[in-house]
Amino acid sequence: MKKMTEARREAILAAAKTLFEEVGFEQATMSELTARQGGSKATLYRYFNSKEALFQELLQRSAREHSGAMFAMLHPCGGSGNELPPDAMEALALLNPEQDVTSTLKVFAERGLKTFQSLRRIATRRILIAAASNAEVGTQFYEHGPRRGMQMLARYFEGVMNAGQLRRADPWVAACHFRALVESEVDEPGLFNARPDLTDEQIHATVARAVDIFMRAYGPA
Repeated sequence: MKKMTEARREAILAAAKTLFEEVGFEQATMSELTARQGGSKATLYRYFNSKEALFQELLQRSAREHSGAMFAMLHPCGGSGNELPPDAMEALALLNPEQDVTSTLKVFAERGLKTFQSLRRIATRRILIAAASNAEVGTQFYEHGPRRGMQMLARYFEGVMNAGQLRRADPWVAACHFRALVESEVDEPGLFNARPDLTDEQIHATVARAVDIFMRAYGPA
């Protein structure tokens, strides 16, 4: 019975996510969600007492996924790693302050673009941006998602700076610059739904240009 209840809850969340992506948070209604799910509105309200509660759950999940994916790619900077998914292992093995920084950053950035610049992820991001008009919601997502990932990236840069593979600088600023360079060619078109999903060739070329510029700025003297 518990498994059936949990399955029903997950189905509601999946349908709500699709609805929010299609029409936005403001236009979505519990009535429309009930119509898509079947059953009664009373059943829906037994799981979630409001549209806001549904969105809050999806928000928390998205933040965990964001930080978790970033953590998987940056895992050598700290943590046990036993629970990492297979697709994170290659990046995990390379993100080591003792290994070549240029090669490491290319692998990491390519994985990052594939993960965070997919049209599916960007659709979720649009919802979060709209919901961030509520400062509490926006702050919660930022602190538990993007900020945590950037802190892990900054720790990696601190390690390679200590190892003399990059010039000494503020690791947080370096992380911000690196992310901005990697996303600069693709983020805005993706956000405005003005491009298709990136091909492997596009990702490879975009990352090569970004890493080249970054290393010109932060490479050792």
